[in-house]
Amino acid sequence: MGSVALGVLLAFLLALWGPPRPQAAGPPWLRGLGAGLGLGLALGGAALLVGGEGLGAALAVGGVGLALLWAWGADLLWGVRGPILRVALLAGLLGGGLGFALGGGGLAWVWAGVVGLLVAQARWMLALPEAWARLRLWRLEAWAVLLVLAGLVRVPVPLWPEGFPWLALAQMLLLCLAALAWGLRYAGVRVLGAGALVFALGLGVEVIGSRTGLPFGSYTYEGAPGPRLLGVPLIVPMGWFALGLSAHLLAGGRPGRAGLLLVAWDLGLEALMTAQGYWRWYDPHPLWYGAPLQNYLAWFGVGYSISWLYGRLLPGLREGFGWAYRLEALFLPVGLALMGFWPAALASGLAMNALAAWGGVRGR
Repeated sequence: MGSVALGVLLAFLLALWGPPRPQAAGPPWLRGLGAGLGLGLALGGAALLVGGEGLGAALAVGGVGLALLWAWGADLLWGVRGPILRVALLAGLLGGGLGFALGGGGLAWVWAGVVGLLVAQARWMLALPEAWARLRLWRLEAWAVLLVLAGLVRVPVPLWPEGFPWLALAQMLLLCLAALAWGLRYAGVRVLGAGALVFALGLGVEVIGSRTGLPFGSYTYEGAPGPRLLGVPLIVPMGWFALGLSAHLLAGGRPGRAGLLLVAWDLGLEALMTAQGYWRWYDPHPLWYGAPLQNYLAWFGVGYSISWLYGRLLPGLREGFGWAYRLEALFLPVGLALMGFWPAALASGLAMNALAAWGGVRGR
């Protein structure tokens, strides 16, 4: 490890050399895309680490760093990607070469390359007044910080699979706080009443559904991880509130599109949440991982109703928090693939991302 550390140190020093020349910024959507790709890389690295691959640690650390950097200013870095990559490559080659020569093995190259890439970008960002202005703005945009944290919470799942209930609860709590912070900033205190009503609707329909089979079909929450409210896992009505708001905004306020977005989300949830013991299906006519066709019609109906309520109670809002759904469209399929649920991973990934691209509007 000492030889690897020396190589990394050299990569760090080399990446501080030669700042790139200023260039025009790229499109703003690169920030969201870059953050999602970085978090996906981190999640994949965590999965490799579980499998005993030493490469996983470097990818996990690098993915988290890249997600933060790219969420901060991927558009600002886009115009200078060539010079940054050259500096990072030089740092990785020389730093990794030193580590390899001292007996650090092939991982020396990986760690040196990761450090070179992170430092070269961070140095450039710290030299830009616009980047500093964004840091000050993020103090006000608390919802964006909470949304990034909700994504980062997903990274340790492969490392601590038995902790899934706690990580899922933490992620959903952060999503709900992000939704409230976004709503308070752009809609005022009205979001509290709208959120409470949607939460109550989501809870009510789940209490009735799990006890009567209507409207979703025959299922139960018996044995589900806690905490629970009226027998329903708390993250379920929290999900209706937060992801329902995100789908509504991503759909541009169109209830029909919002309902489809939530149905696409459930294509993945049925595989994940039944495997984790959150609910069990007993329907005699299953269509997808135990759930009947009736379930998806009901999801569309509830999603339509939630979007309709948000449209009446919080009119005139633009996207913004729609990024919560986009992040879910990244993490849920990746997580399902790591668990071996390839049909659910492909179906939810294609459906969620296609509908998000179709129904999205320019964020605020």
